[in-house]
Amino acid sequence: MRSMLLRIVALLGYMFFLSSCAGLDVKLDTPKKSSVQGNRVIVFPFYDPFYKGRQIQGVGEPFATVFTNKLLAAGVSAELPKSREFSSLIMVDIEKACRYAADNGYTMLITGVVTEWIDGATNWSGTVDVAALSVKVYSSKTCELSASASGRENGTWFTFVNAPTTRFFEPLSQSIVNALLK
Repeated sequence: MRSMLLRIVALLGYMFFLSSCAGLDVKLDTPKKSSVQGNRVIVFPFYDPFYKGRQIQGVGEPFATVFTNKLLAAGVSAELPKSREFSSLIMVDIEKACRYAADNGYTMLITGVVTEWIDGATNWSGTVDVAALSVKVYSSKTCELSASASGRENGTWFTFVNAPTTRFFEPLSQSIVNALLK
């Protein structure tokens, strides 16, 4: 009887574990017209997310930095803009960004929006951490959309350590870069 009870508890625990696992989903939203591989690319600061009507500042720029580093690790010549006229607080003006990229010798540019951000990173809060990013790749000469990709990652229902949502920067960036390079 006791062993049957232990098996039921173990089975329920296993089912709970599976239902609360983290998930990562990434997709190429538009077919690629050209690859970022072999091009000089500039990555503009990603637009900061909104949550419950308020902009969450300080997410887009570090996310863009990690994304740029993932491009570099994949062999893509990528940089962030040196000009402070571009910020994660305001949506990038595509015409202005294309002009800046073309004037500075970049053949492609990437813009992004952090579309979802929930940081419930308290122990046993029951709030699932979520980060979602959508990026667009443009030709700097024509300002034509070359590709777009998006991804979303969520944590588990229970966070056993105090792990902020910023932990999703690396895997989400890597997965989107991989989708763009396929």
